[in-house]
Amino acid sequence: MTPPALLIVTGHPATGKTTLARALAHELALPLLSKDALKEALFDALGWRDRAWSRQIGGVALALLYRRAEEQLAAGCALIVESNFRPDLDTPRMLGLCARQPFRPIQLRCVASSEVMAARYLARIAAGQRHPGHCETPDPDAVALMRSLGHVAPLALGGGLLTVDTTHLERLDHAAVLAWTHTALRQIRESS
Repeated sequence: MTPPALLIVTGHPATGKTTLARALAHELALPLLSKDALKEALFDALGWRDRAWSRQIGGVALALLYRRAEEQLAAGCALIVESNFRPDLDTPRMLGLCARQPFRPIQLRCVASSEVMAARYLARIAAGQRHPGHCETPDPDAVALMRSLGHVAPLALGGGLLTVDTTHLERLDHAAVLAWTHTALRQIRESS
C-alpha cells in the first residue's frame, strides 16, 4: 500500500499560506492542520499576554500539528499541513514523522516580495484580521524584520515542489496550482 500524501504549505508570514491551504483543503476535500489555527484555539483556552507567550504557544501549536498529522497518517489519510516551516528545524521533524508514519511529501512554497509581505503585515494589523494573541504590532522593528526575511528554502524531503509567487495575488492562477496539485496526488496514487 502506498503511503498517504502529506501536502506541506510553507513560506514566510504574509505570503498567503493560509489562504492557499484553505482553498486546497476545500477543493481536494482533505483535512487541514494549520499552526496558527491551533495557536488561536490555545489562546482562546489559555489566554494571551505578550510576544514571549505567543512564541511559547506557537511551539505548543506546532507540536500539536505534528501529533495530529501523525495520527492522520497512521489512519492512512492524506492531509494538508500549513505553517511557516523552518528548513533547519522542520526538515528533521518531518523526516522523523516519515520514519514513524511513512508519507509521500508534496510541498507548496509560498513566496512574495519583502515589500509586499511588509505591506500585508501592516494591513492585517490595521484591519484587525489576526487574533490579538499573536501580539503583532506595526512597530518599525517588526516591519524591518518582515522586509529582511529573504529567501525561504523548501524542506529537504524530496517529492513534488511547487513555488507559488503570491506577490500579485490578482494574477495568481489558482486553477494551475490546483491542477499541479491534482497531478502530484495522482502520481502518488498511480505509483502503488
